[in-house]
Amino acid sequence: MNIAVCIKHVPVSNDVSVDPATRNLVRENTEGMINPADLNAIEEAVVLKEKTGARIVVFTMGPRDAEKSLRTALSMGCDEAVLITDKCFAGADTVATSKVLASAVGYYGSFGLILTGAQTSDGATGQVGPMLAAQLDIPHISDAQSLNFENNAGGKIEAIKQFAGSKIRLAATLPALITVEFGCNDPRFPTLRSKLASNKKELLVYTRSELMLPQDSVGLEGSPTEVIDSFAPERGGKAEILSGNAQEAARQILGLIESEKGNF
Repeated sequence: MNIAVCIKHVPVSNDVSVDPATRNLVRENTEGMINPADLNAIEEAVVLKEKTGARIVVFTMGPRDAEKSLRTALSMGCDEAVLITDKCFAGADTVATSKVLASAVGYYGSFGLILTGAQTSDGATGQVGPMLAAQLDIPHISDAQSLNFENNAGGKIEAIKQFAGSKIRLAATLPALITVEFGCNDPRFPTLRSKLASNKKELLVYTRSELMLPQDSVGLEGSPTEVIDSFAPERGGKAEILSGNAQEAARQILGLIESEKGNF
């Protein structure tokens, strides 16, 4: 079985600028890293690889600097990496992004399982994974806490997710896509040897021309949604340290809530 993992190269901190014309984040001069939930998706993929002998291909759409995240994924146990990059991809919303990812995954080959992080730290929409499944016309399970796959499981994969305080076991027929919840496992740390090996691997690079996508279907042109405004949240306010046991602290919190009611 081949496994695709779609990751995103996100800003390391919230100290990013906003393009005044497009109102999108300016990522070119910002240090980046793998989206945290995507690390959990990679870990799930590597665990499945160790159990089944699967081959893992990691994909990301972003600027050339996103190569850093792909190298990290390779050092964690992924076998091959694909960088999907083109200036015309900039400013894509979740619809345009999922369309490009679907095209890249299909262009590479067939996959029995596709994994992504459930949400990204810079957008937190949780939309790209399900949209990617829709583009590929395959079933999907969102916000999985753990996965279970056996070679004799009749071509299905199981996922456990939390819903309304309960654990639910779901099964999907392969090929399928699953989004993995942040913090559901402990992503492994790359070794020095694996880091050195990942730096020697050749990356595949896909542009719009390779994927044969019309220019008006990608980036800002291909995005049906529009960012109306972006701004930094106001900082300030005050904090108060409560003393006493739990019951006393609860009474103090209730008193603070009551005193603030008039401000709403």
